[in-house]
Amino acid sequence: MTFQQLQKDVLDLDLCTVCGACQLACPAAVIGFDGLAPVLTAASWTDTDCGDCADCLDVCPGADPATPAAEERLFGRTRTPEERWTGIFSEVVAGHSLDPAVFEASASGGTLTALLQTAMVALGVDVTLSMGRDPDEPWRAAPALIRNPAELTETAQSTYQLAPYLGALRPVMEQEPDARVAMTGVACHIQALRKLQAMDTPAGRWARDHVVLAVEPACSSSTRPEGTAAVIRDRADVPLESVVRLRYREGEYPGEIGIRTDDGSEHRVAFWQAVRDFAGNKTYRCLSCGDWMSGLADVSVSDGDPNIFAASVGGGEQPKHGRAFVRTGAGARALAAGVAHGLLTHRPVDLAGLNLGLERKRNRRASYERSGRPTPMGPIPGHREELEIIPDERWIAAPGTTGEQR
Repeated sequence: MTFQQLQKDVLDLDLCTVCGACQLACPAAVIGFDGLAPVLTAASWTDTDCGDCADCLDVCPGADPATPAAEERLFGRTRTPEERWTGIFSEVVAGHSLDPAVFEASASGGTLTALLQTAMVALGVDVTLSMGRDPDEPWRAAPALIRNPAELTETAQSTYQLAPYLGALRPVMEQEPDARVAMTGVACHIQALRKLQAMDTPAGRWARDHVVLAVEPACSSSTRPEGTAAVIRDRADVPLESVVRLRYREGEYPGEIGIRTDDGSEHRVAFWQAVRDFAGNKTYRCLSCGDWMSGLADVSVSDGDPNIFAASVGGGEQPKHGRAFVRTGAGARALAAGVAHGLLTHRPVDLAGLNLGLERKRNRRASYERSGRPTPMGPIPGHREELEIIPDERWIAAPGTTGEQR
């Protein structure tokens, strides 16, 4: 097995998630990224150099997230058809951060950020991996390693943009091998983490022993950097090189795209408009994804408002909050410690009703399952979405239209 096998089984089929797990897992440290594409960084590297190593393919969630095996390890069982899209959880609560700075900076109340704060303040975590911004091009997403809980506020919002991610943990693994790590990541990141933790390799053993808390946001699908660039250039009429700060859910809930330029000006784009622009800038793997949440994180968090698109069009009717799905003992301990340290509050919540992000995901998945193209495996082997497909354009129709035109 070689990197060339990864190329054949995943990359050539457009099934790469851009999770970066191959970069983290490669024993020889010869995998990097050219933009969103995994590449060999050693020009002289050949198949012979890889030998029998298959770590990059074994850790990859692109074609096979290996959800059933991970569920057996975490929960002692696999999910039922009724748990298809939510996964296995012990409780679900509505909550928000009690830190005013986090609450204000957050997209949906800061529950996820509060859990990461708790890990650092109360659970002995030294380093947290979160999605931040590229220091040289602040409009681009880039992984951030955070060692000061106060700095989590700067990454407290969702980031609707793809960027290689898990490879950022490699320096921690190599240079701070005893550090305790918490991380946030979308479904594919968490699936890759769980695959890595199951591997009997140095990287697998490190991840098993030292990544002690994983928290994930629900993900309708991520977007190529070009999607963000188009919103900045075409909607806000702002040159990319002038951007010094970007937030996707800035200001009064549910928020707008917030862009600050080097002359101190602030620019805004309606979030609903950006969602429509993002729809044309997604990868095949994201569009065909079978997961809204992996169901494998210690805690999963979704926006408390089930239809942020509509809230952006007509104003939010619900107070800013998130819904936390508690799955593991580590997740339950983090939630309890967050409450005990005054970092978050929560209450029971009913899951009834439509969630736009989930419905978009289900409909897209159903359309790709029927397309005949290779699709990533879903969490239940052989399960197919049986529904009347509503085109994605109708879910995010522009105000005053039927959704048939852009």
